[in-house]
Amino acid sequence: MTETHRLLIALSSITLYVLWVAVIFYRNRKKRSVTDPLTYNTHVNSRDSKNQTLIVYASQTGTAEKIARAKAAALAEHETITLVSMASLNLSMLGNVSKALFVVSTYGEGEPPDAGTRFYHALQRAKKSGATPLSNLSYEVIGLGSREYKQFCRFAVALYENVSLLGGTPLTSLTTLDSGKGEHLVHLDSLATELSEQMQPWVLEHRKQLNQDDTRGLYAITLKQPPSAREAGKVPLTWEAGDIIDIYPDMTQGYLSLQEPSSRNLKEPSSRNLREPSSENLKELSSGHLKEPSSGHPRKRIGRSYTIASAPQENDLKLIVREVRKEHGELGYGSGFLTSKLPMNQPVYAQIRKNTNAVITDTQCPLVLIAAGSGIAGVRAQLAKRAMLKDGGPVWIFYGERSPEKDDILPKALSPFHNASCIHKRSVIFSKPSLEPNIAPNQYVQHLIVEQADALKVFLRRVDLS
Repeated sequence: MTETHRLLIALSSITLYVLWVAVIFYRNRKKRSVTDPLTYNTHVNSRDSKNQTLIVYASQTGTAEKIARAKAAALAEHETITLVSMASLNLSMLGNVSKALFVVSTYGEGEPPDAGTRFYHALQRAKKSGATPLSNLSYEVIGLGSREYKQFCRFAVALYENVSLLGGTPLTSLTTLDSGKGEHLVHLDSLATELSEQMQPWVLEHRKQLNQDDTRGLYAITLKQPPSAREAGKVPLTWEAGDIIDIYPDMTQGYLSLQEPSSRNLKEPSSRNLREPSSENLKELSSGHLKEPSSGHPRKRIGRSYTIASAPQENDLKLIVREVRKEHGELGYGSGFLTSKLPMNQPVYAQIRKNTNAVITDTQCPLVLIAAGSGIAGVRAQLAKRAMLKDGGPVWIFYGERSPEKDDILPKALSPFHNASCIHKRSVIFSKPSLEPNIAPNQYVQHLIVEQADALKVFLRRVDLS
């Protein structure tokens, strides 16, 4: 590749990025002209503000929101709680309550997450004015980050300091949680109320390998809720395209032995003697701990998170899971459980988690979906959402995998929506050498996007800018 080619690729990438940012900016500006979160009149009742607690979250991946919701559930019995994303927060809202709890993450090298950017700028402007509009506010801040970054929890630190400068009174010192060390999981474990209330049993109804590579199998998995969930007082859960499910293998009744098989040729455990759990079993299992048969001592739940691959209108919860194999061939804890160890019709315990950053509310705009490997799960859910609408906007799917001979799975993964009328185009690329001499090796999905840059510009201009 010559220097000229490299320059052209770089310029194409920059042009595409700038165009996309401009489109997003324009659309958000139109929305803000109707209702601007920084000036919107809050519904918090100022007459009862002494008894109200505002819980605010700013989350990039959903973890801060999860902790905020757990906090809200834990405090709801004793306080009037309002839970709000920082994206819709304004200073007048804070001024109408006497107590606030902030749960925020830090993005990159000290930046606020997307949901916190505009409110952070509002704090900066208010600080320059010298006013103290938050003099009646008591507050706490919980910051999430990783000490691998130099600016550990920098946004939480800045938020803590700025609210104080505007007159707020801190109730406690700043709490910082190192996600790299799992400190956020320990914190969540202490807030088990919300987790226990939403823990639900699901049964494995269908499992099929999509690709032809047993060393890195990709599986389509379908889960259903059993009747016993309703008997135990559990209401059927719903979700949105983009949401996440946390699977807890160690809570599976009658299937506590999770020793890794030495070979894929071992027979799958029989489900003949495995009974669907009773309502009493569900109450015990949803308490948050599981007793080891030998010792009787409780142990903490260990979960794995997966993007839901279906829309709720399909009535089934679908997953697309990559089977992980470790150095000596043993299966991964979560993926091995779902792809190999969990018997058919056997309950598995899980919790659906909202992921507001991945929820797309505009179903008319042109949508570009990009994925590689098991990342196709999120793509399938978004496609299903549009395909089931009468007037869903156009979708362009970019997908990358390794081998065209073993990993050409896109139609099967997207089924039954692989030929949906809303699909504008499907662009697929494989990274490993092919038997076809005219296909270059080591090509990835980003190369495909650069190659299609001009066509993408035309596709994205379909946005109604009127």
